[in-house]
Amino acid sequence: MLCRIVGAPVQDGAGRMGCDMGPSALRAAGLAQALTELGHEVEDAGAVAPGPLLPVAHENGVLKGLPQVSAWTGAIAKAAYATSREAMPIFLGGDHSISAGTLSGVARRAKELGRPLFVLWLDAHPDFHTLDTTVSGNLHGVPLAYASGQKGFY
Repeated sequence: MLCRIVGAPVQDGAGRMGCDMGPSALRAAGLAQALTELGHEVEDAGAVAPGPLLPVAHENGVLKGLPQVSAWTGAIAKAAYATSREAMPIFLGGDHSISAGTLSGVARRAKELGRPLFVLWLDAHPDFHTLDTTVSGNLHGVPLAYASGQKGFY
């Protein structure tokens, strides 16, 4: 199987510095070599760059980095869709706000193929807040609500 590694060095959704070093750390730890040893062909596509920052307003005043996370989500969704057309995408984050883009992109591809999409979500927290319900303002806590079409994400 062809696996394509894509970095998504996002830290805007966590409100904490350092998450953007995740892709580099996983590469340095030998992820590509480990996948190769398992019999997979591996390509490294480098890193996604965020799209343009557009003004995004919301009435919840505690939201942090909404324009940045929105720009990342759009770019990651496009990359996930394009990558899933040719290979098994392996996205390296970054904070887990990247899930909004990765799920959107692979869901688009699954729909195009007429296939169901199954997601196994393993996290210490459900990441099911919406832009209205988050009290921390950290947008890494909203991707599952986004992916499941909760109010405020239509």
